[in-house]
Amino acid sequence: GGGVSLAPEPATQDFTSCSWYRSAITDDNSRILTYYPGPSPVQQNGPTHTGRETAGPGCALHIAGLTLSDTGNYTVRIDTLAVRCPRPPSPIHLGVSGVNITMSPSVPIEPEAVTLSCEARGSPVSYSWFKDNEILEAGSRVLLSSDNQTLTLDPSSRNDSGSYTCLATNTVSSQNATVRLDVLYGPNTPSITPRQEVYAEGSTLQLSCRADASPAAVFIWLFNGAPLASSGSDLLVPSLSVSQSGTYTCVVIILFAGRSSYTTLEIAVLGEAPENGTFTLTCNTSPSADTVLWLRDGASLVPSERLVLSPDNRTLTVLNVTRGDAGTYRCEVRNLVSTNHSEPSNVTVAYGPDSTRIDPPGPIDLTLGSPLTLTCVADSVPALSYRWVVNGTDTNETGSSLTFNPTTLDHQGTYECQAQNPITNRTAWASVTVRFPTSPTGLSPGAIAGIVIGALAGAALLGGLLYFLLRKTGG
Repeated sequence: GGGVSLAPEPATQDFTSCSWYRSAITDDNSRILTYYPGPSPVQQNGPTHTGRETAGPGCALHIAGLTLSDTGNYTVRIDTLAVRCPRPPSPIHLGVSGVNITMSPSVPIEPEAVTLSCEARGSPVSYSWFKDNEILEAGSRVLLSSDNQTLTLDPSSRNDSGSYTCLATNTVSSQNATVRLDVLYGPNTPSITPRQEVYAEGSTLQLSCRADASPAAVFIWLFNGAPLASSGSDLLVPSLSVSQSGTYTCVVIILFAGRSSYTTLEIAVLGEAPENGTFTLTCNTSPSADTVLWLRDGASLVPSERLVLSPDNRTLTVLNVTRGDAGTYRCEVRNLVSTNHSEPSNVTVAYGPDSTRIDPPGPIDLTLGSPLTLTCVADSVPALSYRWVVNGTDTNETGSSLTFNPTTLDHQGTYECQAQNPITNRTAWASVTVRFPTSPTGLSPGAIAGIVIGALAGAALLGGLLYFLLRKTGG
């Protein structure tokens, strides 16, 4: 809101014109005004004139009604009329021309040092450096040569990316050149999402890999060290099987720089084999393996009528599956040089429902208004789905429990629970009877009904007798 005056020091009297610029570079695009002194001074406004700037004697610049946008660098250029005086000959100064910037290396990569060198024709020439129109000063990472011709960034950073300008000036003229610097970086250590480590057999595995890098990186997915067909930052594996348990690796590569980074995620797929059914496990190993052994929960497996091995021992088939076959399976591979183990495969045996019942057991005698919770219980793997039926009518309730609080006479009857295993497709039923043997007065519902019927019959008989007496009297 205030005002400010900028005046060159020392004051210049003999000049033909002066120009003010709203930048550190005398570029006509940033010119505010040009002032011509004389008996009738003339002010010629430039592209950045806002209507608040005026010039006065001595080439002073006055800015009224200051705003935040007035913040910045201001440059004044003063042109004088050369006056010939008797004096010794002086050197001839050539104007600045041919300003050029060279960059080394041509493709800088963080944190390698990068150097910008500025050259110009003319004599003598002084140099200044700017980044994104802000003057650069020497600092911890910004190194300037003694003549300011060379700018070095050591070490370089991705934040150094931007437009760099070299301004070359002498007593005759000035000229600048600009170059774009893009510091490439990465790839940083990538991250995989989601970090879920356990999946059910048949579910979908969907992973995303992200890494900070410039330019855009190439993504490669590995499973147990072997490349997958999927490319790109996302991996989709539908309908997981137990054999797909293992280590998933995301590798990020910047090809032109030969730089890479990676991260891994361990995935376990829980298999569910139906009781009395069959399941097969395959050991993926190189042909150089001399011996392949199978272990369950760390103990070696011996082939039998139910545990069948392929001729090369790489495939294990379990027939007539029992609940005891559940556990963690690994294959062990050996050759003359080393021994190695596969990632674990967790196998769950699906069975049931067995021993289905409703708790509490019936018949259940209740007092009106008391709470009631019925729970359907069954021995089963995996978790069951439930259906409740009351007096032959489906309740649309699918949880393992039913709760009523408070209870009313409408809650008495026969409750049935259907428990179904989604893997074995077996279904079991259980039922219980709920009743209210006594009312709050201590009478059973049957006794209450008898009293009510008797009372209604007595009332009807009394009404008939009174009618008869009235008719008799009237006659």
